[in-house]
Amino acid sequence: MERTPQTNLRSLRRQTCKVCSCRDKFDFHVPDEMWKKIVPAEYQNKVVCLSCFDKFAREKQVDYSDSLEVLYFVGEQATLKFQTVSAHNV
Repeated sequence: MERTPQTNLRSLRRQTCKVCSCRDKFDFHVPDEMWKKIVPAEYQNKVVCLSCFDKFAREKQVDYSDSLEVLYFVGEQATLKFQTVSAHNV
């Protein structure tokens, strides 16, 4: 799900993925052009969890490892922000 990197951590809430219906624990940001390249049109304006996003990327053989700009874990007790230090395709 796309968000600006400036997101206030307190404003993050768990959402439900519209692909697999799971309660999403991770919020992430990739550039719009990468989102549009990976996510099928019917889900582009909806919440897509990181797992489904990764599945779509694998199906389309798109390496997004250098495009994941920020990742948030949204838990019950705390919200954590992670930033990429290095990344590679597996």
